[in-house]
Amino acid sequence: MVVLVVVLAAVALVAFLVVGVATSRLGREREIAEKAALERAAAEERAADALRQAEERAADAEQRLTAAEERAAGFEEQVTATEERLVAAEERVVVTEERVTEAEQRVDELAAQVAAAVSGTGIDPDLLWVLEQARSERTWRHSVAPGPDSPSVFATASSPLREALLVELDAAREDIGAIVELDADLPPTVTAAGSVLVLRATQELLAGVVRRAEETTVRVYADGADLVVTLHPVDDEGRPVTVDVSAIPPSAHLELVDGGVRVRGAVVSDRGDRAGPEDTGETGS
Repeated sequence: MVVLVVVLAAVALVAFLVVGVATSRLGREREIAEKAALERAAAEERAADALRQAEERAADAEQRLTAAEERAAGFEEQVTATEERLVAAEERVVVTEERVTEAEQRVDELAAQVAAAVSGTGIDPDLLWVLEQARSERTWRHSVAPGPDSPSVFATASSPLREALLVELDAAREDIGAIVELDADLPPTVTAAGSVLVLRATQELLAGVVRRAEETTVRVYADGADLVVTLHPVDDEGRPVTVDVSAIPPSAHLELVDGGVRVRGAVVSDRGDRAGPEDTGETGS
């Protein structure tokens, strides 16, 4: 009986020890499981944060890509517009060169006519002045007129010479973009021959400086029986630009002066006499 009790006690002790060990192991395993669960949750949270950051960076990259594509499209539009303007400018240059060629041919013809007129060959100065006004009318209609049906610039002009000079200046502004102003004090009794010479001399003087100057003032005024034409061009810094008068041949009726010319005998006096280019009528300029 005592042996049985001892055996039972030993079994009970062993069982108690086994249960204690199992309980201790279970506790450790539970701690490990909880720790693993915490680490898993932290890892999942870190993964979620990393995913969120990656998505944000991807969205930001997409926005930058979209902005870059929009800027690129804007640049392409600007390049296209610039190319179109360049083509249009080249076309205008071609047209302008053609018009310059035509004008130079016409100038040569008129120069010959004027030379013949002032040399006494019998060419009518009044006819030459009418032809010059017709040329100015064409220049005005092609380069200056607001519309093809606009009334003639000379229709109501009290001073045809002033209008013709303004046409030359307006055409220079339209064709070249130059700043050209007219300062003219014209008497009402300028001769036809004088008008032709003043206009032609102004054209030649302008042609020599208008592309080199930022701003040019054309001054025309009477000095006794003469008309004086001078140009006063300046560059973009306000410095004077030299006026080359060598292209104009001097004559008995055309004197070269500093910055321009003097047209002799271009104004009829109150008595009706004049000294200079032969003329038979007044222009009303």
